[in-house]
Amino acid sequence: MHKALEQIRSETAEMIAAQAQERGLSVDDYLRTLLPRSYRETQQRPLYTTATPEELALAYARWAASHQPSTPVVADDDRESIYEDGDR
Repeated sequence: MHKALEQIRSETAEMIAAQAQERGLSVDDYLRTLLPRSYRETQQRPLYTTATPEELALAYARWAASHQPSTPVVADDDRESIYEDGDR
């Protein structure tokens, strides 16, 4: 075991694991997000190449939930209404 791991109390490890699980990440991936960008790998693989279908579904759901539900919808977006010159 690495000496740094020996310094982590089990309660701390449990809290870290819970935080990682809440974010849908492995403990290792969660801890990497806490590191400054300069310490992270420069070429990280895209999620779609490493994730399971369940992880991809969770990431998509989180992405969708991050958008404002009150964003107005364009009611009339047919070609004629986009280019109409206002003579109506």
